[in-house]
Amino acid sequence: MVHEFPIQTAQQLSIHLRSLRRRLALTQAELGTRLGVAQARVGKIERNPGSISVEQLLQLLTALESELLVRAKATKARATATRKPVW
Repeated sequence: MVHEFPIQTAQQLSIHLRSLRRRLALTQAELGTRLGVAQARVGKIERNPGSISVEQLLQLLTALESELLVRAKATKARATATRKPVW
């Protein structure tokens, strides 16, 4: 079963990282061992996920048997637009 969690704030990410760890029945120390960091670092990341790089976030999600999925929000304007995106 696939679960998706829309995240728009660091606070929401914090809640979901902790939830993902608990779903795997891992302590912060056990997750730290998987990542090669101390338990205190895992606690800091869970409290303030904005303190890590994208690379570290991806490593953390891998250790939590999860992945990052980026998706544009569906809007009425976007659904009817025919223009190509400008980069």
